[in-house]
Amino acid sequence: MSLIAGTVFYTDTETNNTYFLVTDEVPQPNFYTVKMHRHNDETALGAILNGFKNELALNLDNLRLGELAGWHMKSDADLIALYTFEVVNPAIFDHERLSMLGMHFANAKDLNSLLTTVDMNGVGRLD
Repeated sequence: MSLIAGTVFYTDTETNNTYFLVTDEVPQPNFYTVKMHRHNDETALGAILNGFKNELALNLDNLRLGELAGWHMKSDADLIALYTFEVVNPAIFDHERLSMLGMHFANAKDLNSLLTTVDMNGVGRLD
């Protein structure tokens, strides 16, 4: 079993602020995580998409898959794969329902300690 993390983000075009879907955990929010069971032939991407669809009831047609190459989160255990999804239409999210599930969209400016857990060493660079 492995943990897989995922987040959904969008940029408000009026304020140019970016918001990430995170948990309501205290003292610091976290990215949404699911367990991937390799013995059930699950893939990391499939596990996070199933979580988004079945647990959070997100409309997958409203998401665009972000960077696949090498995003990981540093954790106390192993590195956790991190998938990012860009929102096509932020207006259709039911923020009240997400709140009842312990999730909310937080301004990236308020997530410095969380965003610094993202390990970009495996991400390809254009020189």
